[in-house]
Amino acid sequence: MPLALTDDHLAIAEVVRSFLSEHKARTLTRNVLDHPDTDISELWRQMAGLGWLGLHLPEQFGGDNYGLPELAIVAEELGRIPAAVPFISTVVASAAIAAHGAPELQTQWLPSLIDGTTSAGVALSAAATLDATGRLTGLGGPAVGAAGAQLIAVRIGADVALVRSDARGVATADVAALDPTLGVRAVTFDAVVPEALLEGAAAELVRSSRALGAAEAAGGARACLEMAVEYSKVREQFGRAIGSFQAVKHHAANMLVSAELAVATAWDAARDDVDATQAELAAQTAAVVAFDSYVTNAEMNLQIHGGIGFTWEHDCHLFMRRAQSLRAFFADSDTARDRLFAAAQTGARRNYSVELPAEADTFRTAARQFVADYSATADADRRAFLVDSGYMVPHWRTPFGLGAGPVQQLVIDEEFGSVDVPNLGIGGWVLLTITEHGSEEQVERWIRPSLMGDLVWCQLFSEPGAGSDAAAVSTRGIRVDGGWRVTGQKVWTSNAQNCNRGLATIRTNRDAPKHKGITAMVIDMAAAGVTVRPLREISGDAVFNEIFFDDVFVPDADVVGAVDNGWTVARATMGNERISIGGMNSSRSAFDLVDLALTFAPGDGAAVRSVAELLATEQAIRVLNLRHVVRAVSGAGPGPEGSVTKLLSAEHSQHVSELGMRIGKVATATGVAPEVAYDYLFGRALTIAGGTSEINRNVIAERLLGLPREQIAR
Repeated sequence: MPLALTDDHLAIAEVVRSFLSEHKARTLTRNVLDHPDTDISELWRQMAGLGWLGLHLPEQFGGDNYGLPELAIVAEELGRIPAAVPFISTVVASAAIAAHGAPELQTQWLPSLIDGTTSAGVALSAAATLDATGRLTGLGGPAVGAAGAQLIAVRIGADVALVRSDARGVATADVAALDPTLGVRAVTFDAVVPEALLEGAAAELVRSSRALGAAEAAGGARACLEMAVEYSKVREQFGRAIGSFQAVKHHAANMLVSAELAVATAWDAARDDVDATQAELAAQTAAVVAFDSYVTNAEMNLQIHGGIGFTWEHDCHLFMRRAQSLRAFFADSDTARDRLFAAAQTGARRNYSVELPAEADTFRTAARQFVADYSATADADRRAFLVDSGYMVPHWRTPFGLGAGPVQQLVIDEEFGSVDVPNLGIGGWVLLTITEHGSEEQVERWIRPSLMGDLVWCQLFSEPGAGSDAAAVSTRGIRVDGGWRVTGQKVWTSNAQNCNRGLATIRTNRDAPKHKGITAMVIDMAAAGVTVRPLREISGDAVFNEIFFDDVFVPDADVVGAVDNGWTVARATMGNERISIGGMNSSRSAFDLVDLALTFAPGDGAAVRSVAELLATEQAIRVLNLRHVVRAVSGAGPGPEGSVTKLLSAEHSQHVSELGMRIGKVATATGVAPEVAYDYLFGRALTIAGGTSEINRNVIAERLLGLPREQIAR
């Protein structure tokens, strides 16, 4: 999904996208690549005429008085081309002047930077210095957008020097840049008198450059994904579209994940409703995540295209060039990792909040009153009080829940810190499905006893020979008088040894297509013929189980939904699994590794960078979840964040465990408190081998590629 969430931002994105398409901006980029002297002034003039260069600037100079978020929307769309215009360098220079320049400097430069008669370059890695007389001497480093620019913003320590490109002592030279369309020039200064010195402006210049660079990276990552998906649908090998092969399918799903991470972190870095500390954390996270995501997608796009992707005529290399260049000029990801780690040492974290509408006050008053009444209720009666109130499962329909929308759910989450709400786990998904697809008699018979804890549920979908294909059901149900006789096996069933009911998918019609001949049935786990065998894991624990059905009788009254239409019920259950308004679903936090690394791997730069990488990923996952919440609160349509977050959370937990284990080996080898690392030793998420992550990749990829399910190679 794009950065834009609000209607206003979506409108800006649509205007920019339509304009760039109509004016064949990518063709212009190719012309610049082939002929660096190609004139881009007409496109630049029209962009300025539409007001894009002054979105963030005061109205008194001809701007629109918006801010960084709106600039990021434009940058993202330019990244989808990628466009050969000095947009980022020009707007970050004008932003620095507006924020730190004297009034006369603003009057002198801002109008021409807004109307496009002036463009600016930006140099973030200059080695030049100012002498006692205020003259600038030394290497300005590579300056992005300096080709044809009248002004160059040069980072000098904590300050920014503004230098006219035609000033005495300024020399620019062509650079054999990987991406010539960025207008990069090598700049040197010889006793140059700056136009102005913007004191203390460097931090904001870097932050805005990084945020807009990340936004462009997000657009490029998305464009690479779209190119790869479209090609996967039409390119055939061995008589079928290459997108039907699991290897390509998973590549596409991984590209979607990378694109969403880039979008989320770029969106967060561009937000203007946070303080300087929070903005810095967001920018550092974007520097670590967004640019690498673009590079990853550009490389994978070329990989999926194969030989055609390596030709000059194809556009793959345009994105590869831009991805690598943006990362080189704007990310400084090693420094960003160091700063993220240092911030984590002090306990600094990116804090997220959502502005709720006025109706939240009503929900909050009711929730606080319930909490007070709950606290005054006897312990033995609290669960019944919670169930009968609807607050136990507020998002369910009445009478079991409150029919709560996202705003009310968020308020309840905030107010219920002292309320012990039982976790239904997988049973919650199953029960919600029964309220949607079960008969009135089934709802009456099962729901309240389950909410009270008398019935505990498991999900009996996976089978030994099915892999991640939940529709490959071979457990068979044969019609008998009054019901069905069920024989077969299920596996990887969580917590089955502690459950007394299970929702199972049973093959009841072998002649129908595999998605049509399935029936959903409730299995009494204590019924004759049901055998539960826990699967002991390498940790010694047994969370998963295999279940054997040997001629188990299931009465007709326990069939959920219509016979042979159980796939609809199963899909509803899997969909309910992905419903969440709240925190990241991961039991292990990268922040737990900070003290571990400082204690057992002091001075180990590689360990620090690895921990910082996971810190950035964890922040990115939280931003994905925040975007999911913002969509829900605003009433916008659903995005992919929920599925992507679920996939990433499982893998993130695994990676945190693995890194903790590696750091823990240092402790074990030296004999220093090895028990500190024990929790990590067996914490690896085994679902990666064939469970949650693979299933989610398949689901994501199938939706992404839009292929008929029967064409998906398992």
